Order: sequence, then structure tokens, then C-alpha cells
Amino acid sequence: MKLKKSIITAITGIIATALATQAAAAGPLQWATTPTHRQPATFNDVASGAGGTWAVGGDQVQDFADQRPLAMRWDGKTWKATAQPVTTNATLESVAVGTAANVWAVGEDRTDPEKTKPLAMHWNGTKWQVVKPPAVPTGSFDDVVIAPDKSVWVAGWANVGGTERAVVYRYAGGKWQPLYTGLEKSINANVLAVLSAKDAWLGLNAGLAHFDGKRWTLVKDVPVDGSQIPTGIAAAGPKNIWLVGVQYAAGIAPLALHYNGTKWTQVPVPAGMAQLYDVVLRNNHPIAVGERFEADNSTAKPYVLQLTGTKFTQAPAPKAPTGTLTAVTAATDRIWTVGMTAASTSSPFSALATYTP
Repeated sequence: MKLKKSIITAITGIIATALATQAAAAGPLQWATTPTHRQPATFNDVASGAGGTWAVGGDQVQDFADQRPLAMRWDGKTWKATAQPVTTNATLESVAVGTAANVWAVGEDRTDPEKTKPLAMHWNGTKWQVVKPPAVPTGSFDDVVIAPDKSVWVAGWANVGGTERAVVYRYAGGKWQPLYTGLEKSINANVLAVLSAKDAWLGLNAGLAHFDGKRWTLVKDVPVDGSQIPTGIAAAGPKNIWLVGVQYAAGIAPLALHYNGTKWTQVPVPAGMAQLYDVVLRNNHPIAVGERFEADNSTAKPYVLQLTGTKFTQAPAPKAPTGTLTAVTAATDRIWTVGMTAASTSSPFSALATYTP
């Protein structure tokens, strides 16, 4: 069957657009820093969705002995802080954005530093409200995602039956449902990706696990001895997933892995002392962020990698004398990355938020 000329022209245009998009995705990154006016403070996560772009972390108080939860929303021009229902020692580690009236943030309540508790909060479009966490003696939530079916999943660690171990919960119908069968011997859960109720991935302090709707199974492609620690994940689909973190071989080095639907394969990264904390897909190309250490290992600077061909290469990072990029997200018109920065190693940290169009 022959194609009409108009169809051929359309296909040619689509191919040209795709190639131009790929070229743009692989091009140099340019970052613009936005004032946050939060010092001393840090951002631990950033997320975008229909409800806008939010960043969460903690304000430092009492000579860095305590923190207070910090959640800020980008209004298109500036970052706006939102009033917090928790005024004791606590911090927010992760945020997930649904609609303007459905934003979730999780972290750790340190009111009693000896017995930390999971912290979960919900933004209803007007204010934050604390959501009663699962009934565990101690614990912490490190990641939160809004699944395709709109249920909320959280991951972290908790004392279950007298043992501290990795946990995952799903919040639906006003109740927390434990989903941690198979994680009995795993320690802290760092990052979670939920593709469906029967297809989820969990990065652990020691390995990677997959959920089939009933239980978690450790993945053989990632060692469970703690030599590779996943901290960030981005999925374009069940057969195209990117994972980043840190690996310990001869020192500290970045870790990058790709899943093609069958197996996880390690992707080459630049040499040097560095670690990655998060990854995002821009036009289906991964961009990873973290920190790079100076030769004396006493100073960290923002670090950005992007995929070039079949390997990650170093890309321009936000300009900062010192600092760390803790998270990255894709909004409709830009890529946001957040973290912390300081004028020197002896200066207090400021919450850092920067973007590239």
C-alpha cells in the first residue's frame, strides 16, 4: 500500500520534530536561580503536577539542632511559603503533586529525637493538614508518590514487630494499607515508583525490589550488600526506567542503571567522587542531579549529568560556591532542581531552587 504525499510529508515533519527535540534534550543546560529567602534552610525534594510546582525541606533553628517543616509553592514569579501545622522538630523529605487541592508531603517527626515518627501531610488547596500516620513505635517516610489510580503510596522505614525494616504503605479510603511483604530483611526504602497497582519499584539502602501486586521481590541485577544504593528513579513506561544513586567501590562514585523491560544494566558515568540523588526525563532523556566532591573531599558542589548516546556525561550545573542538588522535576515549561547552597563551608545553608527552560 502506498502512502499519500500528504501523509509522507506529515511523517517527515514528525521525524524532523523528533530529531530536533532530541537535539535540544542533549544540548547544553542553562540554569536560572530563583530567590527563596530561606536561610538557614534546605530543600529535600521538588515535584510538579497539575497543582503546580512545590518544594519541601526544613528551616534550621537552634544552631542546626532542630528543624521545622518547610513547604513552598512556585506562583509563577516567586516562591511562597505555606503555613505549617507542625511547629516542633520535624522535616519534610518528599512531595507529590496531584491537583491544586491534592498535594502530599512526608518526612519525619522528631518531637522526641529518641523515637522519631513518620510524618504525613495533605494540602487541600487552602492549608496543610497532618494525616495520622500508621501506628508504629518509630519510623520515617522518605518518599511519596500519587499512583495512576490516584492512591497515595509512601516508603521509608518503621519498627514493625520489634524490628526496624523497610516499609511501603498505600493510603486509600482514609486508611493506611501495609504493602511490605517481602521486605522483612530489607533496610530503609529510599525511592518509589508506581506504574500500576501490580507494577512498582523500590530503591533500598541495600538493593532494588519489584512489586507484583502481592509481594516485593529483590532484583538480582542490583547487589544487596549496600555497595549500590538507589536514591532516584524516573519511568517513561514499564520498559524504560532510569535509576540513579551512589556506589561504593574504590571510593564514592555515581550510580546509573537502565531497565529495558527485561533486565537492569549499569550505564557508564564520569569518573570522580560524586553521588546522584534524583533523575528526571526531559523529552525522554534522563537528567540526573547530585553533588560532586572536591579533591580534598571537604567541599561539595552541585553536579548534573545527562545522557549522551549510551553514557552519562557531565552537564553544566547551577553556579554555586558550595552545595548539593537533592531533587529534580519536570514542569510543563521547565526543569526544576532544588537543594542547598552556601557562600562557604562555614556559612549557613540557603534553600536553593533553580530552573532551566
